[in-house]
Amino acid sequence: MHRNQRTLIALSGSISDRNIVEYAARIAELGFARHYHLVHVRTPFQAVDMDRQKQELMEYMEELLKNHFKCDRSATTASCHVLEGDRVDKLIEFGVDQRCDLTIVGHRNDRTGERRMARRLALVGPGSVLMLPELAPPTISSIMAPVDFSDHSADSVQVAASIAKAAGLSECILTHVYSDASSIRFDEHNRELEREERNHFSQFISKIANQGVKLTPYLLEGNKIAESIVYAAKKHKSDLIVVNTRGRSTAASILLGSVTSQVLIQSPVAVLAVKHFGSMLNLYQVLRENQFWTKSGPKTN
Repeated sequence: MHRNQRTLIALSGSISDRNIVEYAARIAELGFARHYHLVHVRTPFQAVDMDRQKQELMEYMEELLKNHFKCDRSATTASCHVLEGDRVDKLIEFGVDQRCDLTIVGHRNDRTGERRMARRLALVGPGSVLMLPELAPPTISSIMAPVDFSDHSADSVQVAASIAKAAGLSECILTHVYSDASSIRFDEHNRELEREERNHFSQFISKIANQGVKLTPYLLEGNKIAESIVYAAKKHKSDLIVVNTRGRSTAASILLGSVTSQVLIQSPVAVLAVKHFGSMLNLYQVLRENQFWTKSGPKTN
């Protein structure tokens, strides 16, 4: 979320929309975006009278802006849009056309689908995705970023530090999950392994512009990586997890797409999946031409 210019706010027409708009207002207060697009995608079977429903949805979104987008409106612009078609396809197309750096999407607890909408948008969307579980408070009081010492995780740490500084936080927790395949374990071996990981951590953060924010290491041994990350967030009472969508390609990596996907599924707090605009557009074009995402499936939000 490097001072994004355009943010897409995906709305579902449910009670969770209020929370999403309030969270977007918090981001606006921190100065991370100037243009906000509220978007509701109507599927073709939802209503017969499209014109009437479109007008009602526009009034609904304008009311959300009026009552819950509490920020300095002189420094931001906001617009409302009603689209028709497959939800994920239309959100991605709109994000590409409007060059949106960030998409904010919620998840309702009464829906199944394992947060597929957020995961699919993080996979093939043009920019970063902020997933908000239902009733997640519109606050940023503690930030945690998982790291695997790769350049991609360094990028997400810089984003986390940037958010922390803007939010007035003095610290950002960096969680590194590691595992040991040794069949024989003893105390000295465990201490040596932890020392090596701390040395790697020191070398890693020495190359990061932390913007005056303290980067505090939290080393955790475990094999269930996503569960360990969520555990670390709960332990430190973090209300935002900042993770990259890419990582190292080795078996020791914690930021592989599958792990990021599992964090999006399991996290009870907000998750920002960092990806700079345009980094996946070639893949998106291929999928779009083959209409990959238009296949029917479970509910996605």
